[in-house]
Amino acid sequence: MINSMTAFSRQEISYVWGCGFWEVRSLNQRYLDICIDLPKNFQCLSWTIRKIIKTHIARGRIECNLKFDIDYCNEYSNFIINENLVSFLIKSAEKIKLKIPDGTIDLTKILFYPGVISYEKYDMNHISRELLIHFKSALNQLMKNRNEEGICLKKQLVDRLYKIFEIIKKIKLYIPDFLNKKRIKLLEQVQNICSMVDKTRLEQELLVMTQKLDISEEIDRLFIHIQSMDKCISKDKVGPIGRKLDFVIQEIQREANTLISKSADMNIIRLSISLKVLVEQIREQVQNIE
Repeated sequence: MINSMTAFSRQEISYVWGCGFWEVRSLNQRYLDICIDLPKNFQCLSWTIRKIIKTHIARGRIECNLKFDIDYCNEYSNFIINENLVSFLIKSAEKIKLKIPDGTIDLTKILFYPGVISYEKYDMNHISRELLIHFKSALNQLMKNRNEEGICLKKQLVDRLYKIFEIIKKIKLYIPDFLNKKRIKLLEQVQNICSMVDKTRLEQELLVMTQKLDISEEIDRLFIHIQSMDKCISKDKVGPIGRKLDFVIQEIQREANTLISKSADMNIIRLSISLKVLVEQIREQVQNIE
């Protein structure tokens, strides 16, 4: 199974105690690189988030960003009034007022008396657990997006591998005619230079020269590499295969370069150039595979 290394997901968060969102990005990277940006109050979640990511993703740069604001207005909305203390303070104030008839009782000052009002603050551990639940949802969506893009990449790879396979078969058909023409041409050139050449010796030398120009081995290796890549991307087993594909495509590219350098036949050169174009397209796509 192929997974792309580029994807994005966003998970909205909305509760009575605050609102925000998770954003998780996945980018190309040779190894696993995790970058986490959290508000100061939730830095403690960093280690847990890294652990969760490592269990799901093997390669790529993963950027996790949490934007979250606690509603401090609601944070203190659930306040508790100590009615017994208020009653005691009012009775005490009334006794004092009897001695000072012109005095007044300021209820606001009674409310600000220590212990009259207490607040039920939000449980930060509870909020952290809720944020982790939303992060897992965002990560699952990211994995789904990576897989969906991987399916598209697989289809494109298979299509291009088929085209490469067809090009290699065409090149193989040109090889016997190319070698025969090359041998005849070399024979004519040598005979024009020197007519007193031993024909047996000449044939042996021509055989050696044409063998050096033979690209059959490169064609055979190309077939092997194509089959290896096709087998690799066709597996349903989950796991990173990007590095292996990158190695195989480098070998295919090397063989394609050899075809162009060894061949002097225009048909083979033309097909080899088309082959290199397809190989380069595959190489760019492979860079995006986990």
